[in-house]
Formats: sequence, structure tokens, C-alpha cells
Amino acid sequence: MKRSFVLSLICCSFFSAAYCQLRVENNGNVGVKYAGTPSVNGYFTVNSAGDTETCATISSQEETHDAVLKVIKTDAVTTDHNYIIGFSSYTRQNNNSSRLAYGVYSRALKTNNTDTNSGRSYGVYSYAGHATPGWNYGVFGTLYGNNNGAGVFGSSLDFDDGMNTQGKFAGFFHGDVKSTDAMYASTYNVLSDYRLKENIVSIGSEGLNDLLKLNVVKYNLKPRYADTGDTSTIGKRYYTNESKLLERTHYGLLAQELQGVYPDLVYEGEDGFLSVNYIELIPILIKSVQELKAKVDALEGKPNNSPVRTGGTTQVTSQSAIQAALYQNSPNPFTENTTIRCIIPRSISKAVLYIYDMNGRQIDSMSIAERGDVSLTVEGSSLDAGIYMYSLITDGEVVDTKRLILTK
Repeated sequence: MKRSFVLSLICCSFFSAAYCQLRVENNGNVGVKYAGTPSVNGYFTVNSAGDTETCATISSQEETHDAVLKVIKTDAVTTDHNYIIGFSSYTRQNNNSSRLAYGVYSRALKTNNTDTNSGRSYGVYSYAGHATPGWNYGVFGTLYGNNNGAGVFGSSLDFDDGMNTQGKFAGFFHGDVKSTDAMYASTYNVLSDYRLKENIVSIGSEGLNDLLKLNVVKYNLKPRYADTGDTSTIGKRYYTNESKLLERTHYGLLAQELQGVYPDLVYEGEDGFLSVNYIELIPILIKSVQELKAKVDALEGKPNNSPVRTGGTTQVTSQSAIQAALYQNSPNPFTENTTIRCIIPRSISKAVLYIYDMNGRQIDSMSIAERGDVSLTVEGSSLDAGIYMYSLITDGEVVDTKRLILTK
């Protein structure tokens, strides 16, 4: 079999650079497949002239790619920086002919993709340590410039190429996020904009009764070990040695019991264990408090011989002790009709409900002749879709102001 080897060697640029496969400069710099006019600036380069700051540079042959890999430092002990290998900007063309830039692009896929139950793969695996306490980072990402984005983006989808973060974030995750130990934050914000929701209805009067069915317990967590795939080992601990979760007493609900009352608040994970959405229990608690308040208001609106128990003694509440009140309309938002409930004491001479637009312009008013617990109906057909304010005024005094939302 005939084999051919092409080697073009240039010393002091004696030969034409257009035919170079290997180029050696007077100073010892070497370029492989570099046919450019400038001298080789790095000690060793592939498809690139390199630069004086770089010991070795490896570049892609494709025009749509920039330099892929640069060896920045070779002696991490005697230099100020512990960088041994650095990655330069990597760009490629996607199907939409837009340029995508990557500081680091890595892929770890088994060549035999039919056997997916053995081995492990890590797209990026790194560790850091022995530096100043508090300043060791296995992975460090920061957002540069004024444009929106994230310092770290994580996704659970195959070949996800990101999404518009619509803001600047230290971390952005496209998919579920799981932690085996405690999570810390100054606040948790849950998206609750009505524009993101549909089939909106108010919780019925069963809120308090259902809440009373829940069994609140206290408990301790069991030690847990993750399956490592190695039957000869006990597995990896879910909770670290420093975790206080195993030592402390916890308070909560049992998911299996909650499932019988509020099944939509219970989720089953891929590991088969159940979890509880405690955040969405808060509106149910609020509804229950509202129900209790309504019962108290109704009790106070009864004749003088209606007893109210306080502190183990029986007292009689006079009508003068009743306070006017305005409640949130239900449902809210609404598309057809909504009900506004209010309490009007008998001592009030004049009560009026006013409706205003967001510019403060009065668009409607309702005189209230009844006293006690009163319900008023607002017809959506008389208003344009939008956000409105409604206020209850009794004997010239503003009792309260609330907001209603009409959608069509």
C-alpha cells in the first residue's frame, strides 16, 4: 500500500507560507497547519497564529468556529494564577443561521447508546479546594454585561439550547430542581399573575371544614441512602454529616393523608415518594380565616340576646359595637358577574358602594338600603375588561377600598 506524507517546514520564512503544513519560527515557535502571513506568536499552535500570552493554542478548522482551547499556564506553582487550561470563545452556526458563543462546550455521551443502564457520564466534572475558606468553587458562573441572562443555566431537557430568561439571574433552571438537604433564601416568590391563569374560581365555603380534617403531626426524618448502582456498598447519604435535619423535630402533614383531602397538593416523584405543596395551603388557610371572620360578623349582627363567648364568660354584644366592613369580590377575576359582600351596621344612615377606574374616575355607584350582612352583584356586561377599584362609604367615611378584575 502506498502512503504519502506531506511536510512543509519553514525556518526564517524561507518558503512560501501558502504551502505550510508545519511552520517553525527562529524563536522556536511551532505552528501546525498554519499558513498565515504573521509569525507564529505562541510556543505551539494548531490552525492559529496564537498569541504571546498563550503557551499553546488549538483552533478549529471550520470557519464558523473560533479558537477552541488555549493552554494559558504550564507552571501553576510558580505563577500568581492557578489556571492550567483555559477555554476561549467557541461559536457555531445553528439552523437559524444565528451565531452561538460558548466559553466551554462539552459533551459526554456513551458511544453505545443502546446500553443506558451502565457506567456514568459527566458533561462537566470539577472540584476545587485548599484555598481561602469560603472562596472555593467547584463551578463558578457570572453574568457579564447589561443584557439579561443567567450566571448558571440548567435544564432537564435533551439538547436544550436555553431560553429567554427575561431578567438577570444568578441561576436559571428549566425543569424541576431537587435538593437532598436544606435550601436557604431571603424570600420565595411564586408566580401568581392572573394573566398566567385560567378557569379561575373562588374557593367555596368548604375551606374551613376541609382544613379541620387535616392531621398535623411532628416527626423525625429517617437516614436515607441513594442507590449508587453498586450492590456491594450501602449507597451515598442523602443528608450530609453537617446537616441538622436528622437531629431536629419537624412539623407538617403526611402526604398520604393530605391526598385524601387535597389531592392536587400532593406530587409523586420519579423515586415513588410523595411530596406536599405547602405554599398552596396558605390560600386555604386565608379562606378559613375569612370564613371564621364572616361567622363572627354574622353573630355580632344578631339581636342583643345573642351571646358571644369570650374568656369563658358570656357577654351580650350591642349593635353599636358592630363595625362596617368591605370584603373582596368573588369570583375575582370574573367574566360575567361578581358578588361584593359588606357589613352595614344598623346605626349607619347612608351607605354607598362606588366603583372607579384606575384613573380614579367614578363610573358607577350603588346605594345600600339593607343593613347587616349585604351582598351586591356587579354585572360584567356593564363594564369594559380591565382593573377597577371599589370603595364602601358610610355616613361620609371611607370604610375600605379593594380591587376587582374583569376579563372577557
